[in-house]
Amino acid sequence: MKVIIGGIPGVGKTTVLNELIKRGLIVENYGDVMLKEAMELKFVSTRDELRKLPIETQKNIQRKAAQYLSSLKEVIVDTHFSIQTSKGFLPGLPPYVLQILNPDLFVSIEADPLEVFERRKKDQGRKRDEDSLDKIRRHLDINRAFGISYSAMTGSPIMVVLNENGRHEEASLEIIKAMGVV
Repeated sequence: MKVIIGGIPGVGKTTVLNELIKRGLIVENYGDVMLKEAMELKFVSTRDELRKLPIETQKNIQRKAAQYLSSLKEVIVDTHFSIQTSKGFLPGLPPYVLQILNPDLFVSIEADPLEVFERRKKDQGRKRDEDSLDKIRRHLDINRAFGISYSAMTGSPIMVVLNENGRHEEASLEIIKAMGVV
């Protein structure tokens, strides 16, 4: 089964994914796979350099990463459904990537906007744009809308998993149940 999991920064996606890894499931980060592909081609040496490559080069690397991930029988793909830019939101999974990946399930990990706000405040390791509850609500809504559109494009279901503070194990069990993994 190929599962694609997305969530905005601060929803606890990594914490939930770490629970899935502890339970023996294979999780691949889409950005890490893209970086590996770009490094093998000697285009970049760091992840930050990826977004500075010409768009067509980025698209080709995206395709190569998708081809690698689609070759895996059982995988959970960690990615972003939407990417916030200064000009608006970009799809994290353009149609050509979805066609290659052909996922079985989408999971949108979400959290209460106030919890996201508080988690982001505690995360001193990241330099973020100025946050507000309204911005977080908007990004959550947009992220879910992208997930729903991916579901419609592929005919694969989408589920929303709420990751409340301290309940990441329950969130991971919801995903495992949907996957039919015992």
